[in-house]
Amino acid sequence: MFGFNKSKAMGTFAVVVGVTSVLTATAMAQNGGSASGAIPGITPFGKNYHVSFDRPEAWGLKYFSSTSLLSGLQPPEAAEGHRIGSVSVGFETGWLPTLDTGQERIGFNGKAVQDLNKAPVLARPVFRVGLPWKLTLVAAPLPPFHLFGVTAHLLAFGLERPILERERWTLSWRGYGQVGSVKGSFSCSDTAWTFAPGSPENATSCVGRSSDVATLRYAGNEIQFAYKIPSMPKLVPHVAAGGNFMDSAYQTHAPVVRGLDETRLWTRGATFSGTAGVSYLLTKRAAFTVDAFYSPLWVNRSPTSPRTNDGLFNVRALLTYTLR
Repeated sequence: MFGFNKSKAMGTFAVVVGVTSVLTATAMAQNGGSASGAIPGITPFGKNYHVSFDRPEAWGLKYFSSTSLLSGLQPPEAAEGHRIGSVSVGFETGWLPTLDTGQERIGFNGKAVQDLNKAPVLARPVFRVGLPWKLTLVAAPLPPFHLFGVTAHLLAFGLERPILERERWTLSWRGYGQVGSVKGSFSCSDTAWTFAPGSPENATSCVGRSSDVATLRYAGNEIQFAYKIPSMPKLVPHVAAGGNFMDSAYQTHAPVVRGLDETRLWTRGATFSGTAGVSYLLTKRAAFTVDAFYSPLWVNRSPTSPRTNDGLFNVRALLTYTLR
């Protein structure tokens, strides 16, 4: 049986928050993945460039990083309360809105269309393990399957804990991060490279399919508020707000007229996000959660255009079941 010492618990909680921030920052400092393998007869070229967080290329990176944020979707606590060693499994799905041609025009500072409409949804398992001092470890790996023309190697992870608990409402904290990358033919798709190099349909001058790698790293903190409706005990509405630091990169690996383009772009910056949703207790062990997510994302679509907000809005759902 664990004895509870409030001062020790809060001290440990503060240490965990600090350690989480250090670990996610360290993970983000790792170099992004790069494509490998040479194409006979193609001479490689490329450089490593930093781009402003408002450039179109950076907007694409932060947009898709935001689709995988480990935010919101807070399932209600089991009837028996927090238990050390408890394990729950879940399945999360998130709608990925279709981008129009103007939004896909992010190459060369807004001059070339990139093939960004790959997957219509993001789906991943979510695991939760109860730790001492009311902490919960969260892990959401994206399986490395080749689907919709992309292969993802992403791992989102976090720690969460209630800060204040009352009979009808709970205020909670979550710290989270992500490491990994997504590989696909974004700059030279099968559709683009079949057109004449330099034409409007092939502005990148592709002569073959690319194998580009987008590295999507982030770290963040979020505050969540949940309220239990007295007349509907199985229904738990909640809201959350978070701040995120993104450290992303885009490694081109595209055969073009001039050779093999291996240019790398990287960017860093902060975003904010918010969610609002509701959880429904299906049984004592199972719950279904639906959230609406929004993150404002600022961008300069061209060097002469004004800075505008082209944010991400989508709907996400989570089905969870407590095993023990």
